[in-house]
Amino acid sequence: VVSVDYLVRPKEIFEECHRVLRPGGVALMSFSNRCFASKAVAMWLQADDIGRLTLVGSYFHYSADWADIDALDIKKPQVDTPKRPSVAEIMGNPTKAFAWASAAGAVAKMNSGDPMFVVKGTK
Repeated sequence: VVSVDYLVRPKEIFEECHRVLRPGGVALMSFSNRCFASKAVAMWLQADDIGRLTLVGSYFHYSADWADIDALDIKKPQVDTPKRPSVAEIMGNPTKAFAWASAAGAVAKMNSGDPMFVVKGTK
């Protein structure tokens, strides 16, 4: 499913996923906190991240007899910003300031982005 947040008949979709999977097969529903508000179902728009995980988990739960249902937060862990050089270090070697700024900018970029979630159903 490309956009679980847009499903208006999720029970039927999840029932069909369960039907076509072999025993032990896995269905993965991944999503972030982004969506087109004009397309997403109202329950999705009213929920926070935990609420959305719960909603997708309930789609699995109420659709069929899944052997296991797991909710996962798969965003990469935050990376620590490098230690800023002291004024004395910068005065002694100005390239340290540029190196730090470059590394800190790269870390900030790595630490930004949307959260990513997966709800996994095993038949």
